[in-house]
Amino acid sequence: MTAQSNNPRVKFGVLLPTREAVMSGRSDPSLLYRLAERAETLGFHSIWVGDSLTARPRIDALTTLAAVGARTSRVRLGTAIFLAALRQPVLLAYQLASLDWMTGGRVDFGIGYGRRGEASQEHEFKILGLDPGARMKMSEEAVHIMRRLWRESDVAYDGAFTRFEHVTLAPKPAQPGGVPIWMASNDVDAGLRRVGRLGDAWMNNIKDPETYRMCWEKIRAHAVQAGRKPEEIQPGAYFTVAAGSRDAIVEGEKFLAEYYNRSYEAIVKAALCITGSWDEVIDRLAAFADAGARTMVLRFAAHDQLGQLENCAEALDRRGLLS
Repeated sequence: MTAQSNNPRVKFGVLLPTREAVMSGRSDPSLLYRLAERAETLGFHSIWVGDSLTARPRIDALTTLAAVGARTSRVRLGTAIFLAALRQPVLLAYQLASLDWMTGGRVDFGIGYGRRGEASQEHEFKILGLDPGARMKMSEEAVHIMRRLWRESDVAYDGAFTRFEHVTLAPKPAQPGGVPIWMASNDVDAGLRRVGRLGDAWMNNIKDPETYRMCWEKIRAHAVQAGRKPEEIQPGAYFTVAAGSRDAIVEGEKFLAEYYNRSYEAIVKAALCITGSWDEVIDRLAAFADAGARTMVLRFAAHDQLGQLENCAEALDRRGLLS
Protein backbone atom coordinates (compact mmCIF):
# COMPACT_ATOMS: atom_id res chain seq x y z
CA MET A 1 0.00 0.00 0.00
CA THR A 2 1.73 3.16 -1.18
CA ALA A 3 0.66 6.53 -2.44
CA GLN A 4 1.20 5.31 -5.99
CA SER A 5 -0.06 1.73 -5.98
CA ASN A 6 -2.76 -0.52 -4.63
CA ASN A 7 -1.86 -3.32 -2.21
CA PRO A 8 -4.79 -5.77 -2.37
CA ARG A 9 -3.68 -7.44 0.85
CA VAL A 10 -4.71 -4.44 2.97
CA LYS A 11 -8.30 -4.53 4.24
CA PHE A 12 -10.19 -1.71 5.93
CA GLY A 13 -12.73 -2.00 8.70
CA VAL A 14 -14.87 0.55 10.52
CA LEU A 15 -15.63 0.79 14.25
CA LEU A 16 -19.28 1.41 15.11
CA PRO A 17 -19.72 4.19 17.74
CA THR A 18 -21.54 2.11 20.36
CA ARG A 19 -20.15 4.27 23.17
CA GLU A 20 -21.01 7.54 21.44
CA ALA A 21 -24.57 6.24 21.09
CA VAL A 22 -24.80 6.12 24.89
CA MET A 23 -22.97 9.41 25.46
CA SER A 24 -25.35 11.24 23.11
CA GLY A 25 -28.42 10.03 25.01
CA ARG A 26 -30.05 8.69 21.84
CA SER A 27 -32.40 5.74 22.08
CA ASP A 28 -32.52 5.16 18.31
CA PRO A 29 -30.17 2.47 16.93
CA SER A 30 -30.78 3.45 13.31
CA LEU A 31 -27.45 5.30 12.97
CA LEU A 32 -25.53 2.14 13.86
CA TYR A 33 -27.52 0.20 11.29
CA ARG A 34 -27.03 2.82 8.59
CA LEU A 35 -23.30 2.97 9.22
CA ALA A 36 -22.93 -0.79 8.96
CA GLU A 37 -25.09 -1.08 5.84
CA ARG A 38 -23.35 1.83 4.15
CA ALA A 39 -19.88 0.51 5.03
CA GLU A 40 -20.74 -2.78 3.35
CA THR A 41 -22.08 -1.00 0.27
CA LEU A 42 -18.97 1.17 0.02
CA GLY A 43 -16.68 -1.86 0.02
CA PHE A 44 -15.26 -1.95 3.53
CA HIS A 45 -14.05 -5.36 4.66
CA SER A 46 -15.35 -5.42 8.23
CA ILE A 47 -17.42 -3.84 11.00
CA TRP A 48 -16.07 -3.73 14.57
CA VAL A 49 -17.39 -2.86 18.02
CA GLY A 50 -15.76 -2.14 21.37
CA ASP A 51 -16.65 -3.61 24.76
CA SER A 52 -17.03 -2.35 28.31
CA LEU A 53 -19.42 -3.13 31.13
CA THR A 54 -19.35 -0.03 33.35
CA ALA A 55 -16.01 1.72 32.77
CA ARG A 56 -17.09 3.23 29.44
CA PRO A 57 -20.77 2.33 29.01
CA ARG A 58 -21.85 1.37 25.50
CA ILE A 59 -24.28 -0.84 23.62
CA ASP A 60 -23.43 -4.50 24.23
CA ALA A 61 -20.94 -5.78 21.66
CA LEU A 62 -22.41 -9.17 20.77
CA THR A 63 -25.98 -7.83 20.72
CA THR A 64 -24.85 -5.12 18.31
CA LEU A 65 -23.08 -7.58 16.01
CA ALA A 66 -26.12 -9.85 15.94
CA ALA A 67 -28.36 -6.95 14.90
CA VAL A 68 -25.85 -5.68 12.34
CA GLY A 69 -25.26 -9.20 11.03
CA ALA A 70 -28.95 -9.51 10.20
CA ARG A 71 -28.76 -6.34 8.10
CA THR A 72 -25.59 -7.19 6.16
CA SER A 73 -24.42 -10.17 4.14
CA ARG A 74 -20.73 -9.78 3.34
CA VAL A 75 -18.76 -7.73 5.90
CA ARG A 76 -16.84 -9.45 8.65
CA LEU A 77 -18.10 -8.72 12.18
CA GLY A 78 -15.48 -8.20 14.87
CA THR A 79 -14.79 -7.07 18.41
CA ALA A 80 -11.98 -4.60 18.96
CA ILE A 81 -11.67 -5.43 21.68
CA PHE A 82 -13.71 -7.67 24.02
CA LEU A 83 -13.00 -8.31 27.71
CA ALA A 84 -13.35 -12.09 27.64
CA ALA A 85 -12.22 -12.46 31.25
CA LEU A 86 -15.44 -10.75 32.39
CA ARG A 87 -17.50 -13.61 30.94
CA GLN A 88 -17.99 -17.25 31.86
CA PRO A 89 -16.12 -19.04 29.04
CA VAL A 90 -18.61 -21.84 28.34
CA LEU A 91 -21.43 -19.33 27.97
CA LEU A 92 -19.23 -17.06 25.88
CA ALA A 93 -18.27 -19.93 23.57
CA TYR A 94 -21.98 -20.69 23.12
CA GLN A 95 -22.86 -17.07 22.35
CA LEU A 96 -20.06 -16.69 19.81
CA ALA A 97 -20.85 -20.01 18.15
CA SER A 98 -24.49 -18.98 17.79
CA LEU A 99 -23.53 -15.56 16.45
CA ASP A 100 -21.16 -17.11 13.91
CA TRP A 101 -23.83 -19.62 12.85
CA MET A 102 -26.47 -16.88 12.51
CA THR A 103 -24.21 -14.65 10.40
CA GLY A 104 -22.89 -17.32 8.05
CA GLY A 105 -19.40 -17.54 9.53
CA ARG A 106 -18.44 -13.85 9.59
CA VAL A 107 -17.29 -13.33 13.19
CA ASP A 108 -13.80 -12.30 14.34
CA PHE A 109 -13.30 -12.27 18.10
CA GLY A 110 -10.77 -9.74 19.35
CA ILE A 111 -9.72 -10.20 22.99
CA GLY A 112 -8.26 -7.49 25.21
CA TYR A 113 -7.53 -7.23 28.91
CA GLY A 114 -8.07 -3.68 30.19
CA ARG A 115 -5.39 -1.42 31.59
CA ARG A 116 -3.61 -2.43 34.78
CA GLY A 117 -4.16 0.11 37.53
CA GLU A 118 -7.03 1.95 35.84
CA ALA A 119 -9.63 2.09 38.61
CA SER A 120 -12.76 2.13 36.46
CA GLN A 121 -11.64 -0.92 34.48
CA GLU A 122 -10.56 -2.89 37.54
CA HIS A 123 -13.94 -2.04 39.09
CA GLU A 124 -15.61 -3.99 36.26
CA PHE A 125 -13.91 -7.15 37.46
CA LYS A 126 -14.56 -6.53 41.13
CA ILE A 127 -18.33 -6.02 40.74
CA LEU A 128 -18.49 -9.48 39.13
CA GLY A 129 -16.49 -11.05 41.94
CA LEU A 130 -13.39 -11.42 39.77
CA ASP A 131 -9.74 -10.63 40.48
CA PRO A 132 -8.47 -8.05 37.96
CA GLY A 133 -4.94 -9.25 38.60
CA ALA A 134 -5.83 -12.64 37.09
CA ARG A 135 -7.35 -11.29 33.89
CA MET A 136 -4.50 -12.42 31.61
CA LYS A 137 -4.55 -16.01 32.85
CA MET A 138 -8.36 -16.04 32.79
CA SER A 139 -8.33 -14.82 29.18
CA GLU A 140 -5.85 -17.49 28.09
CA GLU A 141 -7.89 -20.18 29.80
CA ALA A 142 -11.01 -18.90 28.04
CA VAL A 143 -9.27 -19.21 24.67
CA HIS A 144 -8.38 -22.86 25.33
CA ILE A 145 -11.91 -23.66 26.55
CA MET A 146 -13.68 -21.98 23.64
CA ARG A 147 -11.53 -23.65 21.01
CA ARG A 148 -12.09 -27.08 22.50
CA LEU A 149 -15.84 -26.55 22.72
CA TRP A 150 -15.96 -25.31 19.12
CA ARG A 151 -14.00 -28.28 17.80
CA GLU A 152 -14.85 -31.23 20.06
CA SER A 153 -17.76 -32.97 21.75
CA ASP A 154 -18.08 -34.35 25.29
CA VAL A 155 -15.40 -31.95 26.54
CA ALA A 156 -13.97 -32.00 30.06
CA TYR A 157 -11.79 -29.22 31.43
CA ASP A 158 -10.01 -28.77 34.75
CA GLY A 159 -8.41 -25.37 34.86
CA ALA A 160 -7.45 -22.73 37.39
CA PHE A 161 -10.73 -20.85 36.98
CA THR A 162 -13.17 -23.17 35.19
CA ARG A 163 -13.95 -26.86 35.66
CA PHE A 164 -16.57 -29.00 33.91
CA GLU A 165 -17.25 -32.42 32.40
CA HIS A 166 -19.35 -33.82 29.55
CA VAL A 167 -20.05 -30.59 27.68
CA THR A 168 -21.05 -30.66 24.02
CA LEU A 169 -21.72 -27.30 22.45
CA ALA A 170 -24.33 -26.89 19.72
CA PRO A 171 -24.46 -25.27 17.31
CA LYS A 172 -20.80 -25.27 16.44
CA PRO A 173 -19.51 -22.12 14.68
CA ALA A 174 -20.04 -21.99 10.94
CA GLN A 175 -16.32 -21.37 10.42
CA PRO A 176 -14.31 -24.62 10.41
CA GLY A 177 -12.23 -24.83 13.56
CA GLY A 178 -14.18 -22.07 15.24
CA VAL A 179 -14.22 -18.29 15.39
CA PRO A 180 -10.82 -16.67 14.67
CA ILE A 181 -9.37 -15.15 17.83
CA TRP A 182 -7.58 -11.83 17.57
CA MET A 183 -5.35 -11.10 20.54
CA ALA A 184 -4.47 -7.55 21.57
CA SER A 185 -0.98 -6.43 22.52
CA ASN A 186 1.08 -3.32 22.08
CA ASP A 187 4.85 -3.35 22.62
CA VAL A 188 4.74 -5.69 25.62
CA ASP A 189 6.89 -8.83 25.50
CA ALA A 190 4.44 -11.09 27.36
CA GLY A 191 1.58 -9.95 25.15
CA LEU A 192 3.54 -10.47 21.94
CA ARG A 193 4.47 -13.97 23.08
CA ARG A 194 0.79 -14.63 23.76
CA VAL A 195 -0.15 -13.58 20.23
CA GLY A 196 2.56 -15.81 18.78
CA ARG A 197 1.46 -18.81 20.86
CA LEU A 198 -2.31 -18.47 20.68
CA GLY A 199 -3.55 -15.82 18.30
CA ASP A 200 -5.17 -16.30 14.92
CA ALA A 201 -4.60 -12.57 14.47
CA TRP A 202 -3.09 -9.55 16.20
CA MET A 203 -4.78 -6.28 17.19
CA ASN A 204 -3.00 -3.21 18.61
CA ASN A 205 -2.80 0.56 18.54
CA ILE A 206 0.96 0.89 18.37
CA LYS A 207 1.88 4.49 17.70
CA ASP A 208 4.62 4.31 15.05
CA PRO A 209 5.36 2.03 12.09
CA GLU A 210 8.89 1.06 13.13
CA THR A 211 7.72 -0.18 16.52
CA TYR A 212 4.93 -2.02 14.72
CA ARG A 213 7.44 -3.72 12.43
CA MET A 214 9.64 -4.73 15.36
CA CYS A 215 6.66 -6.17 17.29
CA TRP A 216 5.42 -8.07 14.26
CA GLU A 217 8.85 -9.64 13.82
CA LYS A 218 8.81 -10.70 17.47
CA ILE A 219 5.36 -12.27 17.09
CA ARG A 220 6.52 -14.23 14.08
CA ALA A 221 9.56 -15.47 16.00
CA HIS A 222 7.39 -16.46 18.97
CA ALA A 223 5.07 -18.35 16.61
CA VAL A 224 7.99 -20.37 15.24
CA GLN A 225 9.15 -21.15 18.78
CA ALA A 226 5.63 -22.40 19.56
CA GLY A 227 5.68 -24.70 16.51
CA ARG A 228 3.29 -22.54 14.52
CA LYS A 229 3.42 -21.06 11.02
CA PRO A 230 3.77 -17.25 11.28
CA GLU A 231 1.93 -16.70 8.01
CA GLU A 232 -1.21 -18.11 9.63
CA ILE A 233 -1.39 -15.09 11.98
CA GLN A 234 -3.13 -12.01 10.55
CA PRO A 235 -1.53 -8.66 11.54
CA GLY A 236 -4.04 -5.90 12.21
CA ALA A 237 -4.00 -2.39 13.67
CA TYR A 238 -6.53 -0.04 15.26
CA PHE A 239 -6.47 3.65 14.35
CA THR A 240 -8.38 6.64 15.67
CA VAL A 241 -8.76 9.13 12.84
CA ALA A 242 -9.71 12.81 12.73
CA ALA A 243 -9.40 13.79 9.08
CA GLY A 244 -10.43 16.36 6.54
CA SER A 245 -10.60 20.11 7.03
CA ARG A 246 -9.05 21.97 9.93
CA ASP A 247 -12.51 22.28 11.48
CA ALA A 248 -12.98 18.50 11.23
CA ILE A 249 -9.64 17.91 12.96
CA VAL A 250 -10.46 20.33 15.78
CA GLU A 251 -13.86 18.68 16.20
CA GLY A 252 -12.17 15.30 16.35
CA GLU A 253 -9.81 16.44 19.09
CA LYS A 254 -12.75 17.79 21.13
CA PHE A 255 -14.68 14.56 20.49
CA LEU A 256 -11.87 12.48 21.96
CA ALA A 257 -11.42 14.78 24.95
CA GLU A 258 -15.13 14.36 25.75
CA TYR A 259 -14.98 10.61 25.11
CA TYR A 260 -12.10 9.99 27.56
CA ASN A 261 -12.78 12.94 29.87
CA ARG A 262 -9.17 14.10 29.61
CA SER A 263 -7.17 16.45 27.43
CA TYR A 264 -6.44 15.55 23.83
CA GLU A 265 -2.73 15.98 24.57
CA ALA A 266 -2.95 13.28 27.23
CA ILE A 267 -4.86 10.98 24.89
CA VAL A 268 -2.33 11.09 22.05
CA LYS A 269 0.44 10.19 24.49
CA ALA A 270 -1.37 6.94 25.30
CA ALA A 271 -3.00 5.93 22.01
CA LEU A 272 -2.55 6.09 18.27
CA CYS A 273 -4.46 9.06 16.83
CA ILE A 274 -3.93 10.23 13.24
CA THR A 275 -4.98 13.70 12.07
CA GLY A 276 -4.63 15.62 8.84
CA SER A 277 -6.11 15.72 5.38
CA TRP A 278 -7.44 12.41 4.11
CA ASP A 279 -4.42 12.02 1.84
CA GLU A 280 -2.10 12.67 4.79
CA VAL A 281 -3.98 10.11 6.89
CA ILE A 282 -3.82 7.49 4.14
CA ASP A 283 -0.10 8.12 3.70
CA ARG A 284 0.29 7.47 7.42
CA LEU A 285 -1.72 4.26 7.13
CA ALA A 286 0.51 3.25 4.22
CA ALA A 287 3.54 3.38 6.50
CA PHE A 288 1.88 0.84 8.80
CA ALA A 289 0.99 -1.32 5.80
CA ASP A 290 4.64 -1.25 4.76
CA ALA A 291 5.48 -2.38 8.31
CA GLY A 292 3.20 -5.42 7.92
CA ALA A 293 -0.35 -4.39 8.87
CA ARG A 294 -3.00 -6.10 6.74
CA THR A 295 -6.30 -5.30 8.45
CA MET A 296 -6.84 -1.69 9.51
CA VAL A 297 -9.72 -0.83 11.83
CA LEU A 298 -10.67 2.86 11.62
CA ARG A 299 -12.45 4.69 14.41
CA PHE A 300 -13.74 8.10 13.37
CA ALA A 301 -13.35 10.88 15.93
CA ALA A 302 -16.41 12.82 14.79
CA HIS A 303 -20.04 13.42 15.65
CA ASP A 304 -20.98 13.06 11.97
CA GLN A 305 -20.02 9.42 11.63
CA LEU A 306 -21.83 8.89 8.33
CA GLY A 307 -20.17 11.93 6.80
CA GLN A 308 -16.73 10.72 7.89
CA LEU A 309 -17.46 7.25 6.54
CA GLU A 310 -18.38 8.69 3.14
CA ASN A 311 -15.32 10.96 3.07
CA CYS A 312 -13.04 8.11 4.09
CA ALA A 313 -14.46 5.80 1.43
CA GLU A 314 -14.06 8.48 -1.24
CA ALA A 315 -10.43 9.05 -0.27
CA LEU A 316 -9.61 5.33 -0.16
CA ASP A 317 -11.39 4.70 -3.44
CA ARG A 318 -9.50 7.57 -5.08
CA ARG A 319 -6.31 5.71 -4.19
CA GLY A 320 -7.70 2.37 -5.39
CA LEU A 321 -7.80 0.90 -1.88
CA LEU A 322 -11.42 -0.22 -1.54
CA SER A 323 -12.76 -3.34 -3.24
